[in-house]
Amino acid sequence: MPDDYAYINTRVRVMRTKLLDGRSLDSALAAGSYQEFLRVLTETNLAANLRETTGESAGLAELDQALSRNLFDTTRKVLGFADGDAKREIQALLMKWDLVNLKTVARGVVSGRGADAVLSNLIPGGTLKPSALQTAAASTDLQSAAAAIALSGHPLAGALRAGANAYQASGRLLDLEVALDQGYYRHALSVARNTSLRRYLSREIDITNALIARAGAGQPMNPALFVQGGKLDAAGYARLAGGDASGLGDVAAVLDAPSLEDAEVAARRALDSATRNIAAGDPEGVGLILDFLRRKEIEIAKLRLIGRGKFYDLSPEQIRKEVQA
Repeated sequence: MPDDYAYINTRVRVMRTKLLDGRSLDSALAAGSYQEFLRVLTETNLAANLRETTGESAGLAELDQALSRNLFDTTRKVLGFADGDAKREIQALLMKWDLVNLKTVARGVVSGRGADAVLSNLIPGGTLKPSALQTAAASTDLQSAAAAIALSGHPLAGALRAGANAYQASGRLLDLEVALDQGYYRHALSVARNTSLRRYLSREIDITNALIARAGAGQPMNPALFVQGGKLDAAGYARLAGGDASGLGDVAAVLDAPSLEDAEVAARRALDSATRNIAAGDPEGVGLILDFLRRKEIEIAKLRLIGRGKFYDLSPEQIRKEVQA
């Protein structure tokens, strides 16, 4: 297998043509019922994963499983095209979903939600072994969850342990999540040899710092919550935490959002724009893969929303509003 992007991107370009276009999503939105929605999907490239969703007693759980399998199969296929440094860089991209999953596990353990509830909210596209996630989700405390991840040898195990310690000291989930952010970006930058990947990660770090500053609005700036690696230095983060996003373009939209939910929407839009720009500027590097993986994640998320709307018989207008948020 090759350690370069020419071959990988040739294969990913073919996969990209199989993503659902606006017309396919409009057909799914226009479906008159949940069963009609499923029928529309069986006419797409997701058909192979949808067999168990068409049974008489099948519901949202079966749809979620089918969509999860499709995302997992897609990410494994992309990873299978690569070897060497290119594979490590693609793994770093997939590891962003590990970061999200570890935050979900940590929140679940702290709140005592139970393993089943936690596992149902995980993204299946990362690199963590399902057995490690299952053990961590069933843990009764954060240190036990961190130990379960450490046994898997995963690169973010140390970050989860540091986050557990931070939470124990402060009682704030924000401290735990920032420790995970810091660990992920340290690892991703350490394996990123591709200039466009480093540029994207830098952009993502600035947006992450803006979200952290937004979450801590009204509180004294804590330098320990700064994620290094973006355009901002510690002094820049202090200005950001004070509400000054001058020179950072659409990061200002994150800070100025009226609520945390709106801030997260602004952050997603900024990252969508960043991935498109990286893909356009680096058609022979990791940019195309980065853009494809993000488009695939968005596709699955939209289908989940449409499926739920059809299952609960919401109006097309209500569903469209959710999908476009």
